[in-house]
Amino acid sequence: MFRHDALAKGRYPRVPSRWDTDFGRWVADFGVPSIVAGLSHDPDLRVTNQAVYEWLQGHTPRPARAMALVEMSNGRITLETIYQHSSQIKQSETDTGGPR
Repeated sequence: MFRHDALAKGRYPRVPSRWDTDFGRWVADFGVPSIVAGLSHDPDLRVTNQAVYEWLQGHTPRPARAMALVEMSNGRITLETIYQHSSQIKQSETDTGGPR
């Protein structure tokens, strides 16, 4: 089952705060599968869908991957955007005691 099918059936609801940052909006617009495919060309940068969702949860990609994401975005996101996302998510989840 694909994620969009699961969402349609009420499974795996998105945590809005994770998608409301500049990085989260870029991931939503570009698409997780496209990010995975874009990084798959370099064996050192390969990731899974799960890794991208973990970045949305506040984990940070390694610097080489983060730089590749900036290139992939054609300037829409920056390294600062990526690392700010992590800080914002960790802060919002700490403030409320969990995901919003």
